[in-house]
Amino acid sequence: MSLYQQIVGRGLRLAPGKTDCLILDYAGNPHDLYAPEVGTPKGKSDNVPVQVFCPACGFANTFWGKTTADGTLIEHFGRRCQGWFEDDEGHREQCDFRFRFKNCPQCNAENDIAARRCRECDTILVDPDDMLKAALKLKDALVLRCSGMDLQHGADDKGAWLKITYYDEDGADVSERFRLHTPAQRTAFEQLFIRPHTRTPGVPLRWITPADILAQQALLRHPDFVVARMKGQYWQVREKVFDYQGRFRRANELR
Repeated sequence: MSLYQQIVGRGLRLAPGKTDCLILDYAGNPHDLYAPEVGTPKGKSDNVPVQVFCPACGFANTFWGKTTADGTLIEHFGRRCQGWFEDDEGHREQCDFRFRFKNCPQCNAENDIAARRCRECDTILVDPDDMLKAALKLKDALVLRCSGMDLQHGADDKGAWLKITYYDEDGADVSERFRLHTPAQRTAFEQLFIRPHTRTPGVPLRWITPADILAQQALLRHPDFVVARMKGQYWQVREKVFDYQGRFRRANELR
């Protein structure tokens, strides 16, 4: 079914002067394109099939997600682009763009969130359970079972900044701040904050000022766990764990 959707999708691509697309199916396949197939479990009952275009290859992916009443995408749970490339010799290769990923600490390659080894350099990737267990043993470390976050913006003589405060179930908190004045600072903010926190990866979050980000806070998610280390008199965020599946309980989760 997914391959059939991809074939039809290529025919439906827009082109200058193109007004129609005729699809002839001589095999009589009984596929219903208005009930698209999603190859992962549905999850929550209010999840619906949503279409997300790959920023790398343009393929129209169908993932489970959430929309507003008017159909605007507000969240999706896709991990990797489902598009395929085919050369003149018939060799097929899947697009390697990942909507959700974890970076390799050695080569910075983007890996699947469940990967144990880096797909590029074969480095063993840190297991979240092992990392959290080790952090809990350290006297100068703080582990938050994150239940929410709050954004504040401001400016000083060094330019605009955005402060993010993470909270756990017991009211403890830790914060980090990003300066957004120079192009380099804004690029770092996009990579270190927007990409892992967005609920709609692959769909750009349009912003010019920090106030624009606050206005779209509903499109940002908080991490499952935050690990901070003491630096001087202040806590410094070192790790943020998303999409956690392991033996530790997440906030607001009963076990």
